[in-house]
Amino acid sequence: ARPIFITLVLLAALGVTSAGKSVLVLLQNANTADKYSKFFGSLRDYGFDISVKGVKDSSLKLKEYGTWLYDDLVLFAPQTEGFGGNIDRQGILDFVDSGHNVLLALNSDASESMRNLAAEFGVDVDDRGSKVYDHFNHATLNGKEDHTLIAGGDVVDAPVMVGGPYKEPVLFRGIASVIPGDSELATVALGAPSTSYSHAPKQAMLEPPSLMVGSAISLVTAVQARNNARVVVAGSLEMFTNDIFDAVVTVKDVSTHTANWAFTVTLARWAFQDRGVLVASNMRHHLLGSDEQPWGYRVNDDVEFLVDIVEVDGGVPKPFAADDIQLEFIMLNPYIRQPLQHDGNGTFSLRFKVPDVYGVFKYYIDYAHRGYSYVKLTHQVPVRPYKHNEYERFLLCAYPYYASAISVMAGFFALGFFYLYNK
Repeated sequence: ARPIFITLVLLAALGVTSAGKSVLVLLQNANTADKYSKFFGSLRDYGFDISVKGVKDSSLKLKEYGTWLYDDLVLFAPQTEGFGGNIDRQGILDFVDSGHNVLLALNSDASESMRNLAAEFGVDVDDRGSKVYDHFNHATLNGKEDHTLIAGGDVVDAPVMVGGPYKEPVLFRGIASVIPGDSELATVALGAPSTSYSHAPKQAMLEPPSLMVGSAISLVTAVQARNNARVVVAGSLEMFTNDIFDAVVTVKDVSTHTANWAFTVTLARWAFQDRGVLVASNMRHHLLGSDEQPWGYRVNDDVEFLVDIVEVDGGVPKPFAADDIQLEFIMLNPYIRQPLQHDGNGTFSLRFKVPDVYGVFKYYIDYAHRGYSYVKLTHQVPVRPYKHNEYERFLLCAYPYYASAISVMAGFFALGFFYLYNK
C-alpha cells in the first residue's frame, strides 16, 4: 500500500490523470462533428474534456500567458493549409516538445502542410491523391465492393497501445505512409496487408513501383518522443467515423462487424497518455541488514537496490510487473547489469556485491518497452577502498607464506646458535 500511496501523491503533483484532461479537436468544418460523435463520446466517457472547433476559427490558441490551455490536440482537418488564430506548425511542434500529445488523421487529399507536419514526427506520407489499394484483402460495404476499403488485421503486438488481438477487421480507406527502418521512436500500429500497394489513380504506375508496397506501408503510425510525448498519424480520417464503427461488411464472403471502435478509442487513449504510463518513485538502496541509506559504500559490500514502479491506466495506478527491467551499476562502463526482480506489488529490487573497484559509481535504469512510457533513473554513489584498520590481520589463504617466514627465522636462529656455541 505504501508504494501506491507515494505514487498517488506523485501523480497528483504531475497531473497524470485522465479526469479533466482537456482535448482540442480541430475539424475541417465544425458542423461535421456529428460524424465522429461515437469516437468523441467514448473519450468523454473516459473523463476527457473535448472542445471541438473549426480549423479556421479566429480564436484558436494553444498557449496563453506562458500556460498551455490544452493537454492534447486532435487534427481532423487533412486538407487544411493553415490554421486560424495563433496556431501554426511551429506552435504544434512546441506543444509536443513540452510533453503534450497529438492525434493526426489524414486522407488521400491531405495537404502539403499536413504531410509536412507528419514528416516532422518521422512519418513520410505518400503523394497527395494516392490511395492504398488491395485486390485481395478488401471489404464490401452496402453491397459495393471497394478495393480501397482495406480490411486490415496486422495490428502491432502491444495490447496496451492498440488493444486486441481482434477477430474483426479494422477498416481503412486513405493514404499510405512509411517510417525509416532505423527509427527508434515510431511504431507501425496498423500495417497494410502484403498484397496492398499505394497508387495515384490519375498517374501512370511507376516501373518499378515505389516503396509503398505490401508490408512496407504503415496505415497508422504511433510515435513516442524521447520526452514521452505521443503522436499518432493515421492515414484514414474515415476510420474514426460513426459509419465505419457501425458498419457490417463482407470480407472474403464472410459478413462481419468492424473493430474500428475498439481500435481507435484504445489508440487515442494511449496517445493521450491514458494508457501505458509508467511512474517510478521511492528509489532507495542500503546495506544488507540495514534500513538506512548510506552516503557511499566500501568495495565488496553486499547491498540491495529497490524502486517502486506502477502503471497508470485511466488515472488509476496499479503495480507493474515485468521481467525485462535492468539495473546497471556504472563507472564509465557497467560493472553490473542484471534484471530487477519484482514482488508483484510494484517493488523491483536487486541484491548484489559492490565490485572490488573504488570510484564514483551510479545506479542507472533505462527502460524502453514498446507501448509504455520510458523510465530513466540515475543515482550517484561513491565506493571507497578499505581503510588501513579494516583489513583482516591474518588471511587463511596466506598461512603457507606465514609458515615459510617462520621456518626461515627458526632456521636462522638454529644456524646462529649452532655456529656460536659449537666447538
